[in-house]
Amino acid sequence: MSQIDISISPEAYTKAIELRDNNEEYQGKSLRLYLDGKGCDGFYYGVSFDDKSKDDLELQIDDLELIIDEETNYFCTGSTIKWLVHEELGEGFLVDNPEHRKFRGKFYKRKSFQAAYENRDNK
Repeated sequence: MSQIDISISPEAYTKAIELRDNNEEYQGKSLRLYLDGKGCDGFYYGVSFDDKSKDDLELQIDDLELIIDEETNYFCTGSTIKWLVHEELGEGFLVDNPEHRKFRGKFYKRKSFQAAYENRDNK
């Protein structure tokens, strides 16, 4: 089984706990990081509260459980979930992925990527 190498900033952690505790629909759910499609400039990321499925990986961060599927874990290793407050855009979770540039364009069609992805669990 893969390990999760995802972190959450103190601000994002605090906001996630606040959202979970103050919204009845989020109570009893875990914070999920997921991929929400891909464009030419890389992946679109999503962060929401969700029920855990049997195939999810999980990471306990104090009083918060982070869940993630295997594919998202592979592409988001080393990422940090942050809380962004922007005058024009509003506020929300932001995923800072230091490897984001590697996944631009049609990276998945490169033979070197396909071989690495197929052998990802053998490392």
